[in-house]
Amino acid sequence: MLPSNIKRHAVSLVVASTALVVFAPAAHAYSKEACNLEPSWFANPVPNPNEGPNSPFAFKDGKDNSSNCDFHQWSWNKFLYLTQSAKASGGLFMFGNGFWQVDNALKPYFEPWNDLLNPTGLMPTKHLILEDFNQAGRGDPIIYSKYGGKSVYFSIHVNDTFMKSAMEHPTADPNAEFAVGSVEMKVAWIDVKDLQQVYKGVDLSKQFYIRKAVYKTDNKYSDPTDVAMIGMHVVGVVEDHPEFIWATFEHKLTAPDYYKSGMEFQKSEEYLQQDKVVSTSDNYLLYKGGTEVQNAHLSYPATEKHTNSFRLYQYGVPNGYPYTNSSNSSLGAPQSQQERDVENYKNIARLNSEVTAKLAQSNPVWSNYFYAGSVWLSTLGYNFDNGISGDIVGKDRNDKLRGSLAVANMTMETYTQTFSTTTGANPQIKPENCFACHGISKGQSTMQVSHIYNNYLKWIKTAQQ
Repeated sequence: MLPSNIKRHAVSLVVASTALVVFAPAAHAYSKEACNLEPSWFANPVPNPNEGPNSPFAFKDGKDNSSNCDFHQWSWNKFLYLTQSAKASGGLFMFGNGFWQVDNALKPYFEPWNDLLNPTGLMPTKHLILEDFNQAGRGDPIIYSKYGGKSVYFSIHVNDTFMKSAMEHPTADPNAEFAVGSVEMKVAWIDVKDLQQVYKGVDLSKQFYIRKAVYKTDNKYSDPTDVAMIGMHVVGVVEDHPEFIWATFEHKLTAPDYYKSGMEFQKSEEYLQQDKVVSTSDNYLLYKGGTEVQNAHLSYPATEKHTNSFRLYQYGVPNGYPYTNSSNSSLGAPQSQQERDVENYKNIARLNSEVTAKLAQSNPVWSNYFYAGSVWLSTLGYNFDNGISGDIVGKDRNDKLRGSLAVANMTMETYTQTFSTTTGANPQIKPENCFACHGISKGQSTMQVSHIYNNYLKWIKTAQQ
């Protein structure tokens, strides 16, 4: 439950007090020589990543010794930690003690709790409650399967550390930061009935993580129904990185990649071609096989009740013209940035290959999900007082951005992979990333990169009036 000191706020949530559950981080540092998985990720239980002052992320003697690989290893480790089986049957660890399912203003979902010590209390719900179905972006986008049906829904989860940090800072002090270990998850779910329309005759329980959920509409709840997880954001704070690591995972069947490479990054010198078929395969959930680029949608088609889109960049690594034209300073990237892109791609591809092979042996359902990339900042010497920008090209380029600079999740940023023109013979596409929407302005707290924290601040202010 929420710690008792949070109750000092007049509008705080009224819940029974109990101690925070503290999960000790694993005492190991990630490998520096090659970007490999760690055997401990497949232990029982899976340890939480090392995130504090003895982690690879902590500055030592005024130096940042972290590597690109450290962040990708954290991302896979954190995902496996959060999705391991809980002690209670049928759930994931992230539905257990120390975690909260919340709405988009950080208000937890509760259910009645009765025992000898607390006969009339409430506890965080362990049921999956689905209420939100709008993506971020212009027009509040909604996505469906390629055949339509019920829209994709989203759930939000935070841990005790995140919740405590938010409750202790109800006014967004510019110097306030989320505590190390804070984590937020956003998960995309699709109704199994609609999934079965796409994959007729397939045993979906072997391909997707499926659990019971109830839909909430106008404070009324549906009967429990089966839903499948198709995507998940994992966003967490590690030592010396108050901006969070923004990692994301998807099911392999969500959508095809336009700029696609193998284990090694293949630099493209072509523009997005309007008559190109992204994939002939019709096995994707959000893309109809054989669709040309000009007939698919990278911007939101508000009048349509089905989704037919594709992923621009594999693993969120920007590619193609004009980005790969370093002589174009407004839309092209410097050569040094493109070289980092190659290393970033290589590390993700290697980890995905190794982890997938291991999961296929130990936990086959999860081998159907892949790591789509993450983005963070090089924070040594970074002046957060000036804000955070997600711009990766142009005169306002943030040269401290690192990782997958065009990272997007097809289940949550379907129509915000770019806000630029995608039509014509030479479309001037400007890649985007999480900080394009989760940046902060000059003088704002780094806590305000979190949308649910910002919504919580508005809720607090309204409740106090």
